[in-house]
Amino acid sequence: MIFLLTLVLACMPALQTEDISTYDTEIEEEIVFGIQTDGVCGQAVGDEICNLILKDQNDDVWHLYDLEGDIVLLDFSAMWCGPCQSAASTVQEMQDFYELEGFHYITILIDDTSGDTVEQDEAQFWADTFGIETQPVLQGSRDLLNGDPSLGYPVSSWPTFVFVDRNLEIFWGIYGYSEEYLRMVIEDML
Repeated sequence: MIFLLTLVLACMPALQTEDISTYDTEIEEEIVFGIQTDGVCGQAVGDEICNLILKDQNDDVWHLYDLEGDIVLLDFSAMWCGPCQSAASTVQEMQDFYELEGFHYITILIDDTSGDTVEQDEAQFWADTFGIETQPVLQGSRDLLNGDPSLGYPVSSWPTFVFVDRNLEIFWGIYGYSEEYLRMVIEDML
């Protein structure tokens, strides 16, 4: 029997192996940008925040849920808004001050200077103008706002800030800009 098995194996043609690395075996998933709802998330204080997937000033894809375990300040701003520009001038300083505590200051630009959707070059211009070097400036649109309160953020003035705790739950939100108040809430969360 061993002889027969050896004979069969000897007579079989050699198996051809192909280098599968030459083939693209990855299946590309289509990324859906904006608010990602899963039925249990929301935009009210105490809710688990819905994931946000947006592009940043470098046109890289950014996911809010990647920051689980850290404190996040979401700044919903418009490029034409004076108080938003004042807030932007403090982003890098605040980020540098609280970074070792696991803090992220994330700017989401909703409108460009004409009130339209923000494009990559406009987000890059904002980051360059205000010296935002280590944090994303995200390309947003009015689709992120509350046409349906269960799906959008309740932005009724510029800027609007949403604080997210380490468990991805909404801790607090405020309308308008006060650096002192932002710092006070951040320190309460630390």
